[in-house]
Amino acid sequence: MTEAGRKYLIFTLSGHRYAFDLDRVAEVVEQPAICPIPLAPPCYPGAMNFHGTIVAVMDLACFLGLPGMHGAEKVIVLDTRIAALAFSVENIIRITPAGQSGIFTAGGATDFSLGQLDLAEGKAILLDAAAIAEHAARTIND
Repeated sequence: MTEAGRKYLIFTLSGHRYAFDLDRVAEVVEQPAICPIPLAPPCYPGAMNFHGTIVAVMDLACFLGLPGMHGAEKVIVLDTRIAALAFSVENIIRITPAGQSGIFTAGGATDFSLGQLDLAEGKAILLDAAAIAEHAARTIND
């Protein structure tokens, strides 16, 4: 996909805006029923059934070391070609095309940051979903 055709999913964690490249997202769902994962790290509240596939659900704010979320409302499910992983987030703000946001790559706010998006309502940190999934796989398998 060309940069001009790229879209971003904007969401909130701990009151701040973040984004994923929409190509990395399979679906956004309401907070589902979650079954605990025995011996999983604290940032994994459990797993969910996503169209017949068991998907680990991660509290993304906890994973990134942000202050705790209260009342996660949405779950962002990654494209299964990346990982069987979903992220609990506070709210979904919107989907924005690349043409409506400037990307600044200087000074990532987290180890998983690709840069910042300059949106009309302010900045959003663009997260690398694949890097988070890779690190998460190592974390949960330790």
